[in-house]
Amino acid sequence: MKHVLILGAGRIARPCVKYLQKFDWLELTLVEASRENLDRVTGSHPRTTTLNVPLPADVAGFIAAQKPDLVMNLLPSEFRNRIAEACLEAGVNLMFPSYSDATIRAMEPRLKEAKLTWLIELGVDPGIDHMSAARTVNQVHARGGKVESFKSICGAIPSAEANTNPWGYKLSWAPESLIGASRRTARIMEDGKVVEWLDGVTYEHVHLEEVKGLGWYEVYANADSLPYLDTYHIPEAKSIYRGTIRYVGWSETIVAMNALGLFSQEPEDLAGLTFAAFTARKCGASKSVDASQALCARLGLKPSSAIIMRLKWLGYLDDRPLPTGVACSRDVVRALFGEKLFFEPSERDLIILKDEIISSYPDGKREHHTSTLIDFGIPGGDSSIARTTGLPPAIVARLFLEGKIPGSGLVLPTLPEIYEPCLAELEKEGIRLQETTVEF
Repeated sequence: MKHVLILGAGRIARPCVKYLQKFDWLELTLVEASRENLDRVTGSHPRTTTLNVPLPADVAGFIAAQKPDLVMNLLPSEFRNRIAEACLEAGVNLMFPSYSDATIRAMEPRLKEAKLTWLIELGVDPGIDHMSAARTVNQVHARGGKVESFKSICGAIPSAEANTNPWGYKLSWAPESLIGASRRTARIMEDGKVVEWLDGVTYEHVHLEEVKGLGWYEVYANADSLPYLDTYHIPEAKSIYRGTIRYVGWSETIVAMNALGLFSQEPEDLAGLTFAAFTARKCGASKSVDASQALCARLGLKPSSAIIMRLKWLGYLDDRPLPTGVACSRDVVRALFGEKLFFEPSERDLIILKDEIISSYPDGKREHHTSTLIDFGIPGGDSSIARTTGLPPAIVARLFLEGKIPGSGLVLPTLPEIYEPCLAELEKEGIRLQETTVEF
């Protein structure tokens, strides 16, 4: 019997746990501070133990005492490095679906010395995108070809019928990641030239993208694309772009919010302010000035501007007190997003993932490869983001515990031993990539 210790029972946990509960050679222990979350995720299952406790101060000791064969960290990303260090101290294999960082990568020599395996970046983005890219790139290289350009875009948005607010967005994931990305630096490469957009300027460089059968969306570059030349083993590529999909209008509003400093984490004295007075202050006006006029003047826009109307709808012009506990501008954004940008239980979210690769071959032939994932949530059931983020780590956990994944250290899902069986299993779960190749 193998034992998996799962930390966190949030939005992505249920599909993950339900998949693992199907295997009678697995015992699960699920740790979560919320009893409601535990009951929602686990149900009644003979091989699943629930611990309704917060993460203890001595994480390493707690993990070691459980004696797991694998720890699955499904907690928000701010817990990632703390749990990673604890797993290293406890000498335990680890898995998490979120992006790694320099701190995690610096641990790899110690992991290999301890002969530990950490399976990382195993959600949808990152995760399924890695699998799709690696599969196509390996097929190109196996035929003697080279990758000229690589483009990957992904988005988690409301489905068309659930797109019922002027922002074109609803939270299907922790809001902190979304808000933090609003000032993120992005780097891409175009025809061999590196292009960098600092501190949220990426939102000023948006392009439109058609997804056949669904319509048109806007796309902006997401974070640093250049490391993926190494990740996908395509040093020959002259262009690389990784981007995020949104409904049209999102980026122009983020640009305006950045101009107002609404994502700042600098401490502020916000006591006694209404939302309107807060907005007037961010526009450089006094509390006595009409906030709507101040906002229009500061941004150089008319009241009929879609940006002004979105900010008004969200609540920035409301004559009601700011919530207690807000200490910076970003806290105000977080409060309003959480209050207004939510899914109703009957609504569906939508995941769009689209990879495009241009390849060339010694005989002069060139090909355009497209891989597209379109997946909808289940009304009243699991969201698409929960399924596409929760199922890949569950599938790869099974493969690892069956001894089918070689090596130690940091392991991404770019190995054929991972992506081939995982993508095949995801198809059985209804999550399918549509592949096309056109010669030109």
